[in-house]
Amino acid sequence: MGIFGTSREEEEQLRQASLQIGSASQDASRQSISSSTGESSYYVTADEGEEDEEEEEAEEESDGKGEDEIQQYNKEQPKEDKLEPEETASLDSDSDNQDDTDVETIPYNKPSIPSAPESVSPTIAEGLDAEPYDPSDDERSLRRKRTLEKIHSHRSIDLQLHTQLSRTLTVLSEKEIAAGYSNINDLDWDSLQDPANPDNWSKLKKWYITCVVALLCLCCTLGSSLYTSSIPELMMQFGASQELCISGLTFYMLGLGLGPVFTAPLSEIIGRRYIYSISLPIGMLFTLGVSFSTNMRTILVLRFFCGYFLSPALSIAGGTISEIWASDPQELGTAVALFCLAPFLGPTIGPVIGGFAAENKGWKWSASYILLMFSGLILPCLLIIPETYKPIILERRAKKRNIKVRGPQFSWDFIKKIIKNDLFRPFKMLFTDAIVFFLSIYFSFVMAVLFGFFEAYPIIFVGVYHMNLGVSGLPFIGIGIGLVAGIFFFGVFSKLVFFNKDGTENEKYSSPESTLIIGKIGSFCLPVSLFWLGWSARPSVHYMVPVAAGVPFGFGLVLIFFTVLLYFSKCFPASNVASALAANNVLRYTFASVFPLFTVQMYDNLGIGWASSVFAFISLALVPVPFVFSMYGERFRQKSKFGYEAYADEIDLPSESLDNK
Repeated sequence: MGIFGTSREEEEQLRQASLQIGSASQDASRQSISSSTGESSYYVTADEGEEDEEEEEAEEESDGKGEDEIQQYNKEQPKEDKLEPEETASLDSDSDNQDDTDVETIPYNKPSIPSAPESVSPTIAEGLDAEPYDPSDDERSLRRKRTLEKIHSHRSIDLQLHTQLSRTLTVLSEKEIAAGYSNINDLDWDSLQDPANPDNWSKLKKWYITCVVALLCLCCTLGSSLYTSSIPELMMQFGASQELCISGLTFYMLGLGLGPVFTAPLSEIIGRRYIYSISLPIGMLFTLGVSFSTNMRTILVLRFFCGYFLSPALSIAGGTISEIWASDPQELGTAVALFCLAPFLGPTIGPVIGGFAAENKGWKWSASYILLMFSGLILPCLLIIPETYKPIILERRAKKRNIKVRGPQFSWDFIKKIIKNDLFRPFKMLFTDAIVFFLSIYFSFVMAVLFGFFEAYPIIFVGVYHMNLGVSGLPFIGIGIGLVAGIFFFGVFSKLVFFNKDGTENEKYSSPESTLIIGKIGSFCLPVSLFWLGWSARPSVHYMVPVAAGVPFGFGLVLIFFTVLLYFSKCFPASNVASALAANNVLRYTFASVFPLFTVQMYDNLGIGWASSVFAFISLALVPVPFVFSMYGERFRQKSKFGYEAYADEIDLPSESLDNK
């Protein structure tokens, strides 16, 4: 006898007919399951999956048994979970035809009123919207809470959704599928010990790559401050105004801010190594062109393109470092600290080198030749570093193995992605999200003051202490000492406070607002430094006193930078963190390009003391920013359209709707 009281042959025919009906429409079978269980969700619950397995096991065990035994088995099951034979067949067909490549859905257990399910914690993880469980919560609200909890603890869903959304640029056409092409996202490493995986490279190789890209970032920002030492001679040679000559710095900074908009997403198509290898030589050609210029108009245009083509390293070097140190969090922290230090050291050592070069060799050396030599020394080291971006590595290896693979292509979809994500989204976040707006304004002002020092320091140390052009750049060493001290302080503080002795994250400091403690320390250093500099710069005070004022400034600058970086990374999902940092990048380089244009007039009209005090009072007014976010940051995150709160609602959507985003 069959399981439904018929012969085995009849039973087999009925099963085959049911399977054909169920496989005709996978969506129809899902709706059948939902209607039979009283559910309206797109997700199959964990309980349903377990019931499916139990029924299949029961069918196998009961094969050959009488119908009475089957009825007895069904009586033992919960009444609301029983399925009719047709529904069982539909469920089997749905299970058999399930696509393994779909993004993993979020299972949840429907709560039994009034008690809460054991799998849901009474409160959400620390740092999120902590509320006690309310039995009246509907299913969507309960699922959203569990989603937030899982994001905060593992962030695996974030990565899954980010991978799913990235497939929009690698969707295979019908012709490509027929030709046997594979999607680049379906490829993976051969094994955990795959030598092509950057995680398995030797530490010596990893540190070589880290140092090369960090030096490249230093070289990019070095070109900004080197130029300032040539301004006095440019004014005399071309008869240009001081403001016009200073705008050479402005155009270079604008190039640094706009360059990554296009090159960062392009690195996901052609690889990071090619971006490094192509952009640096082009930037060197424009740098060389500055030395052959015969008027200021030519210099300004060349300076813009010089900054534009040297800038990609500032945006993709962080990705390179994270890709090679992903499996070693402690080493990753040191590598990131080195990477973050390099772009700030460039502007501080530029005046030291450029001052002596301009004084002894002329403006061409400080505006062109020195930067050209630094770039030339890095270029050979850069050309031999390997590719680190996983999809590019796998795509090239697949082609060597004669596997047809389809990766992201430079197409209209790619252009639209740049316009939407890399142009519009950063500006949308900047002007609509309170977190991005206020923290970007804060750090942009600090960065702008640093570049304003390029004009203020010569006024102080040449005008007051009568130093020559070369020596007047040495006071920037004080800021450099502060930067290095800030890096070491952050490394020690994070190791002792943010992490436990075993290297795991300290739960007490796991919330986004807990990272603001670093910014609170740095915020007090800035006004102290500026007041110190302004009112100690006088002939009766030794010149080392105002030089020492640069130490707390550099110390506070790097701490605020790390605060913004960490807070953004904890407030926004991966797909939006890049846009938040891009908005911060554009704003800070825009501020930095403008401040030097009026710094000279400001110090001439107000005097050294009051001009520095204006900057000090503004920084003093900004001191409460990290404290305000510490108190109300959770509310800002809940209202953010780009944060994890909104993101939890987004990933509650079925996977089919993600393809249309």
